[in-house]
Amino acid sequence: MKKFRILLVDDNRKFLQAFRFLLEEALGDKIMSVQEVYNGQECLDLLKKQTMDVIFMDINMPVLDGIEATRKATMLYRDINIIAVSFHDEMKYIKQMIEAGAKNYVIKEDLNKNILERIILRD
Repeated sequence: MKKFRILLVDDNRKFLQAFRFLLEEALGDKIMSVQEVYNGQECLDLLKKQTMDVIFMDINMPVLDGIEATRKATMLYRDINIIAVSFHDEMKYIKQMIEAGAKNYVIKEDLNKNILERIILRD
């Protein structure tokens, strides 16, 4: 059974804590590791050192936002699996993240066990 290395990229630490709990509830022993970074630049720095199976990327963050971080990451690592996760539900944000290379877009309020299982276990 494949175990997933998951990276959460978001500047909201309370959200990260809740999201980590939800991931562990949804996927349990299918997770190898869950790491957290707090902006897009930290994400790019981490990717230079290690590979991730799935990255959940927020849009609005300090230093380097999720759109630009996604664009840069997908240019460097063509097969990277980035899922945009945001409170923004406006089409312009969804379009920008998909154009930048995100494979999917999930509204934070819609996150639940079933959605996470579909996104991560779809292979």
